[in-house]
Amino acid sequence: MSFIYSLMRIEDYDEMYALWQSIPGIGLNKADEQENIRAYLFHNREQSFLCKLNGKIIGTIMCGNDSRRAFIYHLAVSPEYRRHGIATKLVRLAINKQKQLNIDKCALFILNENILGKKFWTDMGFSIVHEAGVMVKSISPYGKK
Repeated sequence: MSFIYSLMRIEDYDEMYALWQSIPGIGLNKADEQENIRAYLFHNREQSFLCKLNGKIIGTIMCGNDSRRAFIYHLAVSPEYRRHGIATKLVRLAINKQKQLNIDKCALFILNENILGKKFWTDMGFSIVHEAGVMVKSISPYGKK
């Protein structure tokens, strides 16, 4: 199989979103609507990647940074194409881009019950931070007043 890796483009949104919807454990919300993803890609240019096979998107990773730390979102690979190194390659592309941008730490959110995901990320060199938790507050509909 000849996998093609490329930069994520907003023109691929519908196909990316369909992939995300098909993967259990990927939480989607207003932040994932097309205009919000467009803004994310604009502010984090050339940091998110796709994998295609025969022109069809089979893998994604969104990555960006706040000038201090990088954050990864929506690493997804179609189930029928897992175990081919696609996720590993997507992570490496994203991390290497962050290194080029002089970002020295990368974080991600993972559901507590995602045991397979935790193993994957541990194998990729990530570690769980036990000393910290995540706190959130909804302050307005995403991107709207």
